[in-house]
Amino acid sequence: MLARRALALVTTILIGALCVPADVSAFAETQIVAGARVAAVADKIARGLVVGLDRTIAPAYAVSDQSLPAGGVQITAAGTPFVTPTYLSVPIALRVDGKLARTVVAGYRVTIYVHTATAARDLAPGRVLAESDLALARIASNGRPAVGLDVLVGRKLNSATVKGAPLYVEQTVADTVVKPGQAAILLVRDGIVVLTVDVVARTGGAIGDTVTVFNPQTQKAIAAVVTGPNRVELTLPSGDQ
Repeated sequence: MLARRALALVTTILIGALCVPADVSAFAETQIVAGARVAAVADKIARGLVVGLDRTIAPAYAVSDQSLPAGGVQITAAGTPFVTPTYLSVPIALRVDGKLARTVVAGYRVTIYVHTATAARDLAPGRVLAESDLALARIASNGRPAVGLDVLVGRKLNSATVKGAPLYVEQTVADTVVKPGQAAILLVRDGIVVLTVDVVARTGGAIGDTVTVFNPQTQKAIAAVVTGPNRVELTLPSGDQ
């Protein structure tokens, strides 16, 4: 009798265990969505946001393959992309049978290009830059303003610079072609009339600078613009003005 009751109890327990619902999620079917499919949608969105000849984008990292529940997959934009001058992130929604399964973010690096002065050839330190030493080139921006060729012409290079390297004003110094105490030629322009006068420089300067020169004959000092080595000019105002 006792043995029958024990057998009945064990049978009841076993039958009850078989009737407990299994964990369905453990046996649910899944599918793999290639990261390349997600990236293709994100790329199209990203390229529409970064436009212009002087801006390019490149993936910051590869989008990994995604494991999703079985069903029809839709890959669409999700939310507003985050955009900065140097970075872009695009959120992408992965839906299965119309229900959101996951949001994946694709990241991109943004490169901005500028047209700036570069060395047209290998340049040695101490060289006074001529226009032929320089070239305007398109290079990736490092955050610094572009430099025009005219800003560098006539300045002396501080250090050796290889061909193609960008050049900035602080890599140069003014080439002082008029020095204090040295003799100079002053050209005085009055309309079509040009007079030359021997003077002595009191202050020094590079081409384009205004310096003070002294005329020993008149014992007067005047300001003039440096136009070349030991050469300054003064243009008198026109009487028609």
